[in-house]
Amino acid sequence: MVDEALATRIPEGWMPPAQMVERVRNLERFLLVSLIAEANAGVARAQAEQARVYALAARTGVAEDERAGTLEQEWALRSWKAEIAAVTNTSRQAVASIMGRSAVLTEDFPLVHAALAAGEVSMAHARIVCEAGTIIVHEDPAEQAARRELLVQVALEKARSTSPGRLKDFAIKQAERLTASSLEERYDQAMGSRAVLVTREADGMASLGARHSLPVLTAIDGRLSEMAKSIIATRGGESDDPRTFHQVRADVFAELLLTGELTSCPAAAGITAKASVTMPVLTMLDARAGDGSSLETTPALLDGVTPIPMSVAKALAANAPSFERILTHPITGTVVEVDRYRPTEAMRAWLRARDVHCRFPGCRLPAEKCDLDHTIPASEGGPTSLVNLAGLCRWNHTVKGNTAWRVRQLPGGVLEWTSPSGIVLVDAPEPRGVTFGPSPGGAPGIEIRGSTYRVQPPGSAPGPFSGPASGLAPGPSAGPATGPASGLAPGPASGLAPGPASGPAPGPASGLAPGPASGLAPGPASGLAPGPASGLAPGPASGLAPGPASGPATGPASGPAPGPSPGPASGVDPPPF
Repeated sequence: MVDEALATRIPEGWMPPAQMVERVRNLERFLLVSLIAEANAGVARAQAEQARVYALAARTGVAEDERAGTLEQEWALRSWKAEIAAVTNTSRQAVASIMGRSAVLTEDFPLVHAALAAGEVSMAHARIVCEAGTIIVHEDPAEQAARRELLVQVALEKARSTSPGRLKDFAIKQAERLTASSLEERYDQAMGSRAVLVTREADGMASLGARHSLPVLTAIDGRLSEMAKSIIATRGGESDDPRTFHQVRADVFAELLLTGELTSCPAAAGITAKASVTMPVLTMLDARAGDGSSLETTPALLDGVTPIPMSVAKALAANAPSFERILTHPITGTVVEVDRYRPTEAMRAWLRARDVHCRFPGCRLPAEKCDLDHTIPASEGGPTSLVNLAGLCRWNHTVKGNTAWRVRQLPGGVLEWTSPSGIVLVDAPEPRGVTFGPSPGGAPGIEIRGSTYRVQPPGSAPGPFSGPASGLAPGPSAGPATGPASGLAPGPASGLAPGPASGPAPGPASGLAPGPASGLAPGPASGLAPGPASGLAPGPASGLAPGPASGPATGPASGPAPGPSPGPASGVDPPPF
């Protein structure tokens, strides 16, 4: 369009400055992107109206059946479905499906429908929030409605700034925390539907679909990928094997199922499956309060994203050859430190735990499958350090390096992206676990040092605690300290910090003891031992700044010691390795 304008509106023989042409093209790109965004919002508004009238038709049909006494047969409702299908040239099954989803959207989740009608979210976002909301059940209808409304508010705020894929992971995790139903029971029931199905396709092809436990299928997918990579790596550059990565995966899959072993490439046969599961430390130690209830209700997460039953997670952990410790900020849930009992690729482990997925806005490819990108390119002097690295999938990695997209890394691993048309998009690492913020007056919450706090959506700015230095600062005997006896005793100035008679921590010949900010930390006779005044204390402006004698300090027999934490007003920057 710019070139046409230049050809028709500019005097012959005159060429505008290149900088002017570039600015005009950038403006044109911005306007075009804005028009696309507005068109999408228009589609959302139209779909909201479609949902309203479909739900109205369903209610009208039910009301007619009720008056005629044919609720069981649904003659009136069937008539409505048949007429709508005939007029819109769709199937009755499709009409019935749309009616059902529309009724749920407009009647059970009116706030979601209002956001869709305003063009603030897409229909894909709306469906995900409704599906997550139906997970939340409670014996008290009023309590169930309140919990669903809380989820909707949190999820809609997230939906306005992220893709449906990322929203789904987030919404399901929040729903699992709010529902009174047991994930274990729903998992056992869902496992009854496991199956393998073949779908015939054109050109002599077919698709094989399997429904099974998420950890099992994730491990199968990972093993196929590792085997394919090994086969491609061993064939060398002179190989006449033209197969792509996905073709090799398919061939390995078929050979393993048909023969039981991989004979075409023995080097890849020994590769085993791998699954990454995040478990709260108090759950692993089976810590319980005085009334016998569990002190930790956060579900286990597969690849740091998807909730899975704790019994499945514990079974996987029982056979794990090593553990990865992830220390998180006690208030924001942001990853602070990662290490392993068998240290390997420490920087990669830290970044995988922080990023979880590709850090390009909206992308959710797992971090294990991403490249490590230098935010400031190494060719321009960018250091290979944790404050200059982030996971990007191969597609977005090449887009960053070969187009006009720009990015800078802010404290706490926050990436500020600028699109070619000048639109700024911020991608922040998603915190693990629960975060807390100030409760409105009279609202229920947890009282700590004279202030009341409640669970708030991850990513929200936590309010400061009362106290001279703000944050969760351990007192003289606060912080996870091992003692001769067991049990959990709140420290004098902390949230849930073990006191002198603390547990769940072994004594001097310890195996596993809680680390400074939760997670698993070896005791005095193992790898990492906290120093005498150890603990993590947020700095004056939040972030994670150590107090005078604070930070994960190692004792005499300690292993690797993290470096200094960021100062005031900074985010949660990683320790140097």
